[in-house]
Amino acid sequence: MLKKFENWLLQNNYKPNTAKDYKYRIQRICKKEDISLDVLVANIANVLPQYELSGVKSEYGRMSHESVKQALRRFNKFLSVEGR
Repeated sequence: MLKKFENWLLQNNYKPNTAKDYKYRIQRICKKEDISLDVLVANIANVLPQYELSGVKSEYGRMSHESVKQALRRFNKFLSVEGR
């Protein structure tokens, strides 16, 4: 699924480095949260707000010019487009 996410980003005019980085950040979030990708997919609506501005993990979400938060947002959009 993450390769499909990366390809979706590329099809939506993201630069190759950004697409690869966002894919990597989703993997890191799963590792940080100690959850599988399937669990993240099923719970994205609960996980994403934790990394937003007022969320309990907002400091981590702001890392690297907010790339963590942006990766989660784009992954959420990808899932909605994919019908998940």
